[in-house]
Amino acid sequence: MAVSEGASTVERFMVFNDGMGTLADTDPALLRAWLSDVESELATVLRDLTDRLGAMHADASVMGEALSRAALGGKLLRPRLMGEVVDAYGGPLDHEACRVSVALELLHTTLVVHDDVIDDDLTRRGRPNVAGEFAALHARRSGQRIDHSAGRSDAKGIAVIAGDLALASVFRLVHRAPLAVRDEVCQLMDDALVASAVGEYLDVVHSWPGVRPSDADMRSAAHLKTAVYSFETPLVLGALFADAPAEHVVALRDAACNMGEAYQIADDVLGAFAHDTVLGREIASDLENHRETAVITAARKTANWPRIEALRSGTLNVHGIAQLRRELLSSGARELAMTRAEALVTSASASLDEVGVPTRLSAAMRDLMESMLERAR
Repeated sequence: MAVSEGASTVERFMVFNDGMGTLADTDPALLRAWLSDVESELATVLRDLTDRLGAMHADASVMGEALSRAALGGKLLRPRLMGEVVDAYGGPLDHEACRVSVALELLHTTLVVHDDVIDDDLTRRGRPNVAGEFAALHARRSGQRIDHSAGRSDAKGIAVIAGDLALASVFRLVHRAPLAVRDEVCQLMDDALVASAVGEYLDVVHSWPGVRPSDADMRSAAHLKTAVYSFETPLVLGALFADAPAEHVVALRDAACNMGEAYQIADDVLGAFAHDTVLGREIASDLENHRETAVITAARKTANWPRIEALRSGTLNVHGIAQLRRELLSSGARELAMTRAEALVTSASASLDEVGVPTRLSAAMRDLMESMLERAR
């Protein structure tokens, strides 16, 4: 089942679910309906933010509009993870859980906007990202190229501001969580933000000249940058709202750590090798920025590493990146990285099965992980 360009998030969820196989013992209708509510609430929050910006100055509303285009239309992975847990343990998929899921999605939006600024990318999902929109706006108003240095710099600055606005909305929402769980919700979201900041910091400094991160360093960065906010936080929030057993929460945290690293590996593989129509954003920015990704970590263990290292130290223009990609492919680094990801998925699934989490939840997590790996194969 193909996804049309104008498909709603719920339609995208249905396709995403279909691609992952049938979940055991569960009718996803309730979760789909709830995700529709999440999408509607997300749109409402962003519309209200846009209105507030426009009330202060008519031109400023463009920041809210750009954020809306960035945030809406995705797979709602993090709300979906939270909803899967709440539903599996018989908790209420209600408006309170919906509001916290919107906060999760806005935290993701914040981090994506800022990450694109750090990577100097102007596209995401095959279209201009927030910075790209303002680079295009600068070009229209100044008559210069979209990639003109001054326009690009200004656009990235505005994107940072827009990302900060999304982050403010995150904490405005979590402070309205039910009183019984408000402190825990706020702490989990705060921890997720701090972990993401540390992970992004490590991702940047690991690429500095002369820095050679160990495998443990790379795993720590992936855990902090991706696993905590994308997997651990939504799964634990779902357990909190559904009052899941404590030993199951521990298993969910363990699985989230492995799922997050596997997800990051798959993303690194796509970033290194996928065509831009597959990845939906500027490709090869990790290679161009000398990022120490899972692919590079794997390549260091191959016989091709001296040639790869020499290419990385040269000028990475379009020709140089193409050469580097070919050398990485021939080295077997892609296969090594994916083998590691598959082992992590197996470990994550085992940690859930060992404590006897609900069958429907274990099946959902297994199918989700297999789907994300299949995209990178």
